[in-house]
Amino acid sequence: MKLALHLSFGFGLGLIAAEPVTPAAAGNAAVAEIMKNYAGRGTLADDTPMRSPSDALKSFKLRGDVGIDLVLHEPAVEQPLYMSFDSRGRLWVTQYRQYQFPAGLRIISYDQHLRAQFDQVPEPPPQGVKGADRVTVHEDTDGDGLYDSSKVVIDGLNIATAAIKGAGGIWVMNAPYLLFYPDANDDDVPDGDPSVELKGFGIEDTHSVANSLCWGVDGWLYGVNGSTTTGNVSSAATKNLRWEGQCVWRFHPASKKFEIYAEGGGNTFSLDIDSKGRVFSGTNGGNTRGMHYEQGSYGIKGWGKHGPLTNPYAFGWFEHMAHEGDNKRFPQAFTIYEGGLLGSAYEGRIIAPNALHNLVYLSERQPLGATFKTKDTENLVTTDDRWFRPVDAKSGPDGCVYMADWYDTRLSHVRPVDDWHKTSGRIYRIRPASGAPVLKKMDLHTASAEDLLGQLSSTNKWMRKQAVMEIGWRKLDELIPRLTELVFKSDDSRTIDALFALDQINALGDAQITALLEHSDPYVRRWTVKMIGEKGGKWDKALAALPALATREQQPEVLTQIAASAKRIYGGHSLPVMKALALKPEPVHSAAESRLPLMLWWALENKAETHRDAVVAMFADKALWAAPLAKAAWLKQLPQRWALAGDDANLQACTQLLARAPDEAGRALVISGLAAALEGTELPKLPDALAAALKDYLKEQGGDDLALGLRSGDKAVLKEALTLLKDNKATVSKRASVALLLAEIGNKDALTAVEAVYKGGGNEVLKRALLPAVTKFGDHKIVTAILDGWEQRIAGDKALRETALKAFASNEDWSRMLMGAVDRWRIPAKHFSVDIVRQLSLHKNTEIDAAIERHWKGLLAVAPTAEIQKEAGRLTAVLKAGSGDATKGKAHFTARCAICHQLFGQGNQIGPDLTGYERGNLHFWLDAILTPSLEIREGFGNYVVKLKNGQVLMGIIAKQDATGVQLRDAANQVAQVKPSDIASMEASPISLMPPMLTTGMTDTDLRDLFAYLMQLEGAQ
Repeated sequence: MKLALHLSFGFGLGLIAAEPVTPAAAGNAAVAEIMKNYAGRGTLADDTPMRSPSDALKSFKLRGDVGIDLVLHEPAVEQPLYMSFDSRGRLWVTQYRQYQFPAGLRIISYDQHLRAQFDQVPEPPPQGVKGADRVTVHEDTDGDGLYDSSKVVIDGLNIATAAIKGAGGIWVMNAPYLLFYPDANDDDVPDGDPSVELKGFGIEDTHSVANSLCWGVDGWLYGVNGSTTTGNVSSAATKNLRWEGQCVWRFHPASKKFEIYAEGGGNTFSLDIDSKGRVFSGTNGGNTRGMHYEQGSYGIKGWGKHGPLTNPYAFGWFEHMAHEGDNKRFPQAFTIYEGGLLGSAYEGRIIAPNALHNLVYLSERQPLGATFKTKDTENLVTTDDRWFRPVDAKSGPDGCVYMADWYDTRLSHVRPVDDWHKTSGRIYRIRPASGAPVLKKMDLHTASAEDLLGQLSSTNKWMRKQAVMEIGWRKLDELIPRLTELVFKSDDSRTIDALFALDQINALGDAQITALLEHSDPYVRRWTVKMIGEKGGKWDKALAALPALATREQQPEVLTQIAASAKRIYGGHSLPVMKALALKPEPVHSAAESRLPLMLWWALENKAETHRDAVVAMFADKALWAAPLAKAAWLKQLPQRWALAGDDANLQACTQLLARAPDEAGRALVISGLAAALEGTELPKLPDALAAALKDYLKEQGGDDLALGLRSGDKAVLKEALTLLKDNKATVSKRASVALLLAEIGNKDALTAVEAVYKGGGNEVLKRALLPAVTKFGDHKIVTAILDGWEQRIAGDKALRETALKAFASNEDWSRMLMGAVDRWRIPAKHFSVDIVRQLSLHKNTEIDAAIERHWKGLLAVAPTAEIQKEAGRLTAVLKAGSGDATKGKAHFTARCAICHQLFGQGNQIGPDLTGYERGNLHFWLDAILTPSLEIREGFGNYVVKLKNGQVLMGIIAKQDATGVQLRDAANQVAQVKPSDIASMEASPISLMPPMLTTGMTDTDLRDLFAYLMQLEGAQ
């Protein structure tokens, strides 16, 4: 009966009628052409029928102990993206109706990832062109569990992704701005135009703008940024904080400070902070439920597409949480259920909607050192309704779980066509199977101090947290004695929440903070350490007590927070803390899941130059040189960081650090870090002691005076090297390494000797080994010699032939010479693999492109060609005509696919793991195999790196930091490129995977292969 009444209300509501949305205009003809004809990646809207709210509700399959209610639907909510609840228990919904294009802007260009550049920066609302986004509030006025009142609070927003109440008003994330609408009397009518609290969030890609506002129990307002936008954010107190890609950020409403809390992740479009104050987000990847962030940490990201970390000396990163269970991408929405209503099977577990696959996961969160691993249990919700697109999940004041359903047949965004449904949207409530609880009318904003204190005993985290926030916002100092009493209790469930409240009203003194460092609850200790890191300047005793805590502490999460806080506090106080951590015994940090080594490195790196002398002096203690954690985190990384930064002061610091090494093992670690920084470059002028030590180290590593002498510019050594290069009795590896070293330092005296090798017969192994040096020399004479003798001296050895073709294809001039040889039939076109032809195309040279069209027509097609369509028809007919043998199909997968892809845990990881995709969908396989460039999975995009010497390299970016870029090509070969050598780097729209891989397979082989590819997980 209640559902029927609600449905009647929903369709009868005329207050929030849909308005037409006009997409952004193209700024020029080229952009208009892209928007009209771009083949794109992903699926547009289709003709799958939309279901009525009641029919959609009937399609859900749930766990047996829960039920589901439809609490809102169109037209009351349209394209709901984000939900929050205020202190009266009311539901606030941000309706992202303007998506995909900002109103009033013209797109003047797209980059290779379809990130748009606009003709102007939009004005903050309500100025400028009004968009279709809005913020609405929904209330159950009669206590029957249904929302019978809905109203628009803020309208005309333009790319608004989140709205949340608190601290005297309404906060709206409307990129590029964070807006604050004051509402002193709490009547949902803003007291005036909003203030711009933050500006500078990127809007290049409106599916990854800043989003997911969330109050932290420390009083900061937290948010996340998506993966394919940038930031250059300023506030009243913080200016021009820049970053690229995904991160968790936070803003303090009183101090106006803005900072990045942590970096990395997938496309972060969700955020949750659990009852212990730990920060999490979902992700758009597979085989994980999301990221767990430490304060000041750095996480994995897609380096090429998403940009490098803000710290080029991070030298590592945290991964997503390890996972056991379904690995379909993407579980982007994320919340940790701590509502106290659904029972032990749900408490503390992750609820992760997967909008791509129309389902909702329920996953255990299991401790794993200082972080967690996750394990799926029975799915919370599944449906066969393709329109079900859950994009947000929240625990509510009643202990139920609420889900915002975007409700659209389209989900993929990577196509500049605005065919989103615009006027659909639903919000569901997951509750006990016995029925929905009735939430009594409440208003924590006006509740007495005593009532708020009582809420700290609630089993529902939402109630506890909201009470804490109200205590902080209202500065209820009268509660300080009671809260302090609770904090110092060791057996009271209210302790941690009482501490959160005291943190917000700054009520604790130095002696109290110091005492809390010995509290029996590790999460009280952890939060106390976090407070010291942020406010430690006023607590001298507590700062002085941190080294002792670091020495005795064993709990992994407390230890990582100690390192995080050491990064933040002044160096004079932080270095003793770091040292105490570094001296801890092996068992604390030896496990693979330990986060302490990286956290400790990031802490010391933060002081490496600002407190350089003090850092060097710390290593006068010989115990540090023997400590396993110091060895793992510092002794190689620190000299590498100083040497990469360069200048005399940093190189002198390396020398001083080396002088403090008590033994050869310590010296070797220091010099190995120095060598790693200087690898492949002509050596700078080093202090004498450092140069001598590096010379000895290179000898021990298999090097000799020759290498060091060449890199140092010694003329006598150069003469010796040239003699060795011509010596036919010397080993291939020795001759090749000398040639490469000469090429790397730019000395061309070896060219005559190298040319002679290619003009002679035999020596195929040496010729192949010398090719890296040839490409670095960039000399046309050697290329001419190779091409002139191709048939007699090169073509007969397949490995040499393919390596030479790849080398020549990397250089534009050489590629033109190569095409001339093909035109003259000097080199057969059949010798060119698809990846070599693709590399030729990267030069965008009309002469080369014409040759590609002549000799390999259609080979690099991105969109379906007639030949591809014909092959698709053949495959479809073959597969419909009969079934195959999956066991035999596995052998075909191993031979054709596993060199790049994993399936069921077997294969390589050059390309995406296929296990989590829609493998039962034949259309998915046809597109992926026949035209792989139609949709290139994030993180596996092909990048083109042009070097200053004219060479062009191609591959997936495996790593990017101060040491340079690592490119991994289709043959799983890795090339390291130094930043100083790079002229440009951009993504390619063409996949590493060649098209038409099924060509030549028999009907039986095809059926066997697809039987293996499309079988259920676990059946193999």
